Amino acid sequence: MKRLFFILPLMALLVFPGMAKEKKEKSKAGKEEVKEAKFGATPYIYTGPDTGFGVGASGLFRDLFKREGRDLIFSASYTEKRYEYYSIEWKEPKIFSDNAWLRIYVKYANEPTRLYYGLGNDSERDNACYFGEREVEVNPRFDYWFWTGEERLGIKADYRYSWFKPRDGPEDLDEPEISEQFPGVYNSDEFQDGGQISGIGVLLVYDDRKDKFPIGGGRDEVIFPYLGGRQELYLARYDKIFGSDWDYTLASVNLTYHIPLGWEWTVLSGRAKLTIKDGDMPFWELSSFGSENTIRGYHGGRFRDHHSVLFNIEFRQAFDYSFHPLPWGALKAYKITAPMVVLFFDYGRVFNEIEDIFSEFEDYHWTYGISGRFIISPSVVIRFDQAFSEEESDFYITAGWTF
Repeated sequence: MKRLFFILPLMALLVFPGMAKEKKEKSKAGKEEVKEAKFGATPYIYTGPDTGFGVGASGLFRDLFKREGRDLIFSASYTEKRYEYYSIEWKEPKIFSDNAWLRIYVKYANEPTRLYYGLGNDSERDNACYFGEREVEVNPRFDYWFWTGEERLGIKADYRYSWFKPRDGPEDLDEPEISEQFPGVYNSDEFQDGGQISGIGVLLVYDDRKDKFPIGGGRDEVIFPYLGGRQELYLARYDKIFGSDWDYTLASVNLTYHIPLGWEWTVLSGRAKLTIKDGDMPFWELSSFGSENTIRGYHGGRFRDHHSVLFNIEFRQAFDYSFHPLPWGALKAYKITAPMVVLFFDYGRVFNEIEDIFSEFEDYHWTYGISGRFIISPSVVIRFDQAFSEEESDFYITAGWTF
């Protein structure tokens, strides 16, 4: 849900009327509950150190054509640094089995002002230079759950195709272009020609998270996790036999867990993630840090290399409170729930050699910060993160949990 559905109250008058089509139903206990709207569209705004402020519009259709679990999400945005994003995602339930799903994701991105600092965990901030890129990605995935219910065990098989075309940075900005700062990279075949990445992957998932606001319909989404965790093992192979211009193997382990401290509204959440990329790959496919979902407080791609280790800790204090900020007619669809304050700490580094992961325990990069968050309409998490790192401080407005 990254960057999607951030809704400003002052923009709410532009909401597509469908967003208001919530239904009031009675729970088993006889209480009247408001269910999330089945469809709608809205403007949104976000910001980050790479993009600057951005505006756009998104749409969400749940249970399309009266099929529970059939969802369609689309988004389009433009930022002050001339970034463009367009995406569409289709989720189709019960493919060949009640426990199987098909997901198709398509994206186009144009990012003319990416920053490149060189390779390695010790790349210098003074080496910052601009390059541009265009990317088209197609990612179909098949999900099958062996177990369902409070504990879920599943496997996800996907195919990824990504066409990428880098170009020199713009001349009208303060930082130099990549052709000036790193002429070797700029004149390389991979930079001049761009290329395509294609391959297959398999993800094994065990998930026993408990959710305060479950969506239902068998969806693989959690709105407010307060107990349990999600453990993932992913293996992928990109190879010329699949049409890829590069041959490499990706392996990652992603472990998350949530511990309630005394009650369900105070939660200590943590993530540990190891990523290994072994083989021949272009610089834009290397492991990298610096974003709202990895190590906050750095620009995207601040540190790049083959492998990476990442730790995140968040202390989340939520409040059992909800209200309608705009309680008029159709605008009642906007309901703010569970406002919270979050303290966070991010810690990680990149590595060039696999053996270094287990022998180099110094030079990790860190950030800490504070965040304000809430849930709106009622299954989208909005967050405002202020991060402080050893290099700079950055502010993010975005959507979805960090992990």
